[in-house]
Amino acid sequence: MNMKHHIFGAHRACAVLAASFVGLFFIMSLVLVAPAMAEDEKGLMDVKLAKDPEPLAKNVEAGIDHLFDVMKDSSAKIDPAAIQDMLNFVANETADPKDISPARRFNGNGICLRQNVKADLDTILRYFYNPDIPNYLLCPAVLRLSGWYKDSEFLKQERPLWEQLKTLDAPVQVRGKEFESCTPDSFGEAYFRYDLNRLISMMKYQGKNVLVSVSLQDEKSDVGRKGAILNDKEWEYFYSGIEGINRSMIGWADSFMYESASVMVLVEQDGGTTLFLFKWLKAGWAGMNLVKRKHIYDGTLRYVRSLKAILDNPDLTPEDLMAGMKTVAAITPAEEDALIEEYAKNFEIRFKDDPKLKKREYAKVIADGGYAKVLDADARKSILSLQKLKAMMGMDTLINLSGSPVAQVPEEQVTPEVEPES
Repeated sequence: MNMKHHIFGAHRACAVLAASFVGLFFIMSLVLVAPAMAEDEKGLMDVKLAKDPEPLAKNVEAGIDHLFDVMKDSSAKIDPAAIQDMLNFVANETADPKDISPARRFNGNGICLRQNVKADLDTILRYFYNPDIPNYLLCPAVLRLSGWYKDSEFLKQERPLWEQLKTLDAPVQVRGKEFESCTPDSFGEAYFRYDLNRLISMMKYQGKNVLVSVSLQDEKSDVGRKGAILNDKEWEYFYSGIEGINRSMIGWADSFMYESASVMVLVEQDGGTTLFLFKWLKAGWAGMNLVKRKHIYDGTLRYVRSLKAILDNPDLTPEDLMAGMKTVAAITPAEEDALIEEYAKNFEIRFKDDPKLKKREYAKVIADGGYAKVLDADARKSILSLQKLKAMMGMDTLINLSGSPVAQVPEEQVTPEVEPES
């Protein structure tokens, strides 16, 4: 080996090792500086979790064990008796479970989160498990894109889940496989695409309608790409297409979601529905798990907050959203090109001065409306669908879909329209 190359390689290895330790220290330090409860300028919530959380009760863990055993055996059925203690914990406990830690699973740390929503279970099913409504629109703070694979049992049902809810004399169970692409995460601002196996069951518990949804990641994700959270409350994010993470000194790192799993339980209550999430995650680089409980809780809180914004909106219904998505589906390729070009230009005008996008590599992506070139077919459909949802909810948008407000651009920055030469 050439000595010059050998010395350079040694220096490179030392630099990488040093950067790894700096990056690891930086990310771990995020846990130590979190205030009790605060919201930053980007709309992200920062919640302080107990350093020594209480372990989840063993009888509740046993119910979760049963669910994942059934998940792994395609011929198995959920035994309602085996999850009674878990359902009792979800449905009847009222204390905030954020400082209860479920046992580590799939090499990842876990959290518990409970929230109440105003919608009944029928309405939630019409939103969340409706093939005519993209699933990612129900949690736009954490999902950029999602969908069922065509051979999924879920898509072959004779009746949708909300119709089966009306005749729930015996448990209903269905399986499927999904793909998801997430929004930038709150600790490295990377985004990933991955597959999930999902098991859904509906049953009665103490006379109440219950849905249990179990997910388990299928193999590791694709490599993480650099993104940015621009305004989490307004669901505004940047996707660079560049591999790495959005952190100084460690931006080169090839990060992955190695494993993730969840159990979501919905219990219909008087006046609404209790939503409970158990969530586990392992992610990082070089096989290391850099995800702490706080990071998982932050992401889950983002998920629930955006879900509640839709479910609790009195002016939006599943039927409205279905109709809105039909108008998006009817957009022609030429119209789509024009809308995405408009989106890219308005995105640049609104966010070019954001400190996160002043980095040279990001500024080059969005300059002169160039962001449109980074957005593939799936990303374009995702943008149009989300912009339509925001318009229907009365939120500000970057493109004009059926009279929705266009980005508020200062007059001096508006390029006047020029009549084409005849």
